[in-house]
Amino acid sequence: MLELQPVDLRFIGGRRGLESDLAAVAGIRFHAVPLPSLRDPDSKLALITHLLLLPIATIDALTQLMRWRPGVAVTSGSFSSLPVLFAARVLRIPIYLWVGDAIPGRALRAVAAWSSGIGLTFEPALRALPGGRATVTGNPVRQSLLRWTKADGRRALGLAPDVPVVLITGGSQGSEKINSATGSALSRLVRRGAIVHHTGPAGLPKALAQRALLPEADRGRYQPHGYLRDEMGAALASADLVVGRAGSSSIAEPLAFGVPLVLIPFGAAMNAHQSANARAAADLGAAVILPESDLDGDRLSAVVSGLLDDPARLARMAANAKAAGRPEAAGVIARAVLALAGCA
Repeated sequence: MLELQPVDLRFIGGRRGLESDLAAVAGIRFHAVPLPSLRDPDSKLALITHLLLLPIATIDALTQLMRWRPGVAVTSGSFSSLPVLFAARVLRIPIYLWVGDAIPGRALRAVAAWSSGIGLTFEPALRALPGGRATVTGNPVRQSLLRWTKADGRRALGLAPDVPVVLITGGSQGSEKINSATGSALSRLVRRGAIVHHTGPAGLPKALAQRALLPEADRGRYQPHGYLRDEMGAALASADLVVGRAGSSSIAEPLAFGVPLVLIPFGAAMNAHQSANARAAADLGAAVILPESDLDGDRLSAVVSGLLDDPARLARMAANAKAAGRPEAAGVIARAVLALAGCA
């Protein structure tokens, strides 16, 4: 376990998004710059509006950093972080960039040369970043997730110890396309194993209705959940296979448990970064890719059943996932940040 001396953390973010609530829950003081996150990168009007706000937001960030005088600025390089990065550059505050995707975003690539250190989730990102500063650290995973074991997770969720378990998730808000394919294949999937389905809050009522239509003997093998918080750790630890999106955390968390993946990249993701993330995981031998354009109940059932019916292949993928997983990533990044701040 990493021993940290007390540090004062501040979070600067955009005016639109979940960061203010998350910072409050974590007990971190939050300041919002007058700049929302860039949610629609293809909108020219939105881009122009954000560019016009950028100087105002930069002055605001400069004022905050002059007041706080932090030892280091840490960012994942989103558009809303640019004011802080500009201010840190002016004040000669060391910058640590964390790159979650296999294809770094435009804003991040633009400021990478200013950084003193860069942490990466995926090795392919090295090709787009300055040499000598970047290290593959992995994606931070919450310790509250990692505390779960397979036996504990299955007991907590009421899952039999000798039944294959498949976790299906579309991310925190769920995915209508993944939910629809799961519903279409449900009667076939529950005959192959227990299904833990993270539907998202909006998808839960329909999933419960579909569960009620299953034969009574099969209902106990289907567990829909609208939202999983720390229980996600129980689900991940219990799983023999995870089906989900190809965001950085969506891949890193199963890998940290050594669980193989069926990845369905979000087709509208900016710069096709989820497709690149999925390819990186597949190249490690830990995942197979199911394109969103091919996704339906028949295809989902065939892919999941094909893997469960091939224990040797699934075992190889699990071994590759365990080798690729980096459950220590948060500590590695924390040590690098503290070193830049001069307090390690």
